[in-house]
Amino acid sequence: MVPGADIMHGEAVNVDGFFCVVLSFLRGYIDMDTVNRIFNCMKLLNLPTNSSDLQLDLAWQSCKDAIEHRHGEQRIPLITEIGESICVSDITEEELKHALELMAKFDH
Repeated sequence: MVPGADIMHGEAVNVDGFFCVVLSFLRGYIDMDTVNRIFNCMKLLNLPTNSSDLQLDLAWQSCKDAIEHRHGEQRIPLITEIGESICVSDITEEELKHALELMAKFDH
């Protein structure tokens, strides 16, 4: 996340995990029932599912940083069902924008 942000590393990992769940939904890999199931599980465990620090510019910079550190590939993990995932390397800034818009609709 952001240096100095008021969120612990593990919490940031969970926020990123939910962000990837939303991206998976937007790509049609999972349905909204699965998104809600994961979201509800995270909430029952009192895990954060969003952060005010997660903004489009940060998300896009993270994708660009991933390319730099992962041999030219983003390798973003997206789920195809609970317990199954794929890694993709073609996430666009527009997709990130839509994911952030959808995340904002959840009752975090």
